[in-house]
Amino acid sequence: MNWWWVRSVGAAKEKFKEDETPQSFNSVGLIVGVTGIVGNSLAEILPSAETPGGPWKVYGVARRPQPNWNANHPIEYIQCDICNPIDAKSKLSQLTDVTHIFCLLEHETHRGREL
Repeated sequence: MNWWWVRSVGAAKEKFKEDETPQSFNSVGLIVGVTGIVGNSLAEILPSAETPGGPWKVYGVARRPQPNWNANHPIEYIQCDICNPIDAKSKLSQLTDVTHIFCLLEHETHRGREL
């Protein structure tokens, strides 16, 4: 059964236990917009061993605090407004292991500013 089928049908969702989490990852993703529909789905599927390149280590970024419905994903949640250069630099510059960035913002402008 491929990763697509496992996710789309909802069969056998794999959740890592802390002692089962790999110490090194081939792929490390940064999901900007992790609380949106697409970002949330990506945060669910990337940590699975069936995902291509997986299991992935995942950082999730959003402006608001982590919602309860998102708390069960095995990701490192970062509350950060990427349109605020000081906030973004202080919180994201420490992420030196990121191999892939998924920018899943709702609009091309955020609070009237172009990204």
